[in-house]
Order: sequence, then structure tokens, then C-alpha cells
Amino acid sequence: MKQIDDDQFTEEFIHTIDDFLVNVDRLAILGIGNEDNGDDAVGLYVLNLLKKQRLPEWVTNFYCERVPEHFLGKIEKLNPNRVIIIDAADMKEIPGAIAIFPKEAVSSGFHLSTHTLSLTMLEEFLKPTIPDLITMYVGIQPKFMYFNTPLSKECKVAAEEFAKLLIEKINQVEK
Repeated sequence: MKQIDDDQFTEEFIHTIDDFLVNVDRLAILGIGNEDNGDDAVGLYVLNLLKKQRLPEWVTNFYCERVPEHFLGKIEKLNPNRVIIIDAADMKEIPGAIAIFPKEAVSSGFHLSTHTLSLTMLEEFLKPTIPDLITMYVGIQPKFMYFNTPLSKECKVAAEEFAKLLIEKINQVEK
């Protein structure tokens, strides 16, 4: 787990993103969350920020909301060799903390998502047809996830900083 606090990304965090993007052919970015539950929508907010940018044609965004499994067919058809999944994650950290989780942490009982299908199952379903698939799980610590509340300032700032970093790193990829 690569932890981010105080609005600054560590070198290790940035290096992890750089390594992830090496040899990328097609990238799928999945925003997951529930807009009705405060900070649970942070993954969707990141995706909305990315959609406003002119990203390269090899990047495709998926606004999955609470049902990322509904996008399996579209993702499989896209045939990405990299997938980033962004969601709220209760890491018992300060609100707005961002972490990149290895698949093992997500599949071993740590709940990155509040949503029905384990996010690692998405990767398991796609692996048979996309054997070189590499998935990055990004969690942002929510402040609160109450019904009919807005995104907290902490999560909004964290999402904006992460989106900015991700856009910068994607645009640095030479194709």
C-alpha cells in the first residue's frame, strides 16, 4: 500500500504509476461509487475530471457507478492491457488520503469498495481473454458516506490532485 497524506504524492506513489504505464497499449479507467452517499462518489468525481480533459485515444473512461460488473463486456471488447479502478476505501486514514493497493490486499479481505462484486473479480473475469492485463486499485479515504450528502472538501481536493497527476502521467506516455 502506498500512502499519500497532506496533499503530496510520495516518490514511491509516482513511481508506481510510472511503472504501471510502461508498455501500456490501451488503458481503461473505472470510476466507481454512489453519488447519493457523499464521499462514496469520489471515484466518479475523479472520472468526471478525467472526462473533461483531452486524453489520448488509447484511454477509455468507464463511469461505472455501483455496478462495475455491467461494463465487463465493453471492457473486454476494448481489450485493455491496463485497468485503473478508482473508488472510496475505508483505510482508517485521514479523509482524502490516497493509496494504491496490490490485488492481494484487495482480495484478502480488505474492502476497497462498498459495492456488490469484489473489484478483484472484475480482473478475474477479464484475465482469460486479456492475459496480459494489469490492474491498479486506487482508494481514497472518505470522510463520510451518508445518504444525500455532498462530496467532502478533503475528498474533492484529493480527487483533483490525483486526476491532475494521472493526466500528467498519461500525457507523458510516448506512443
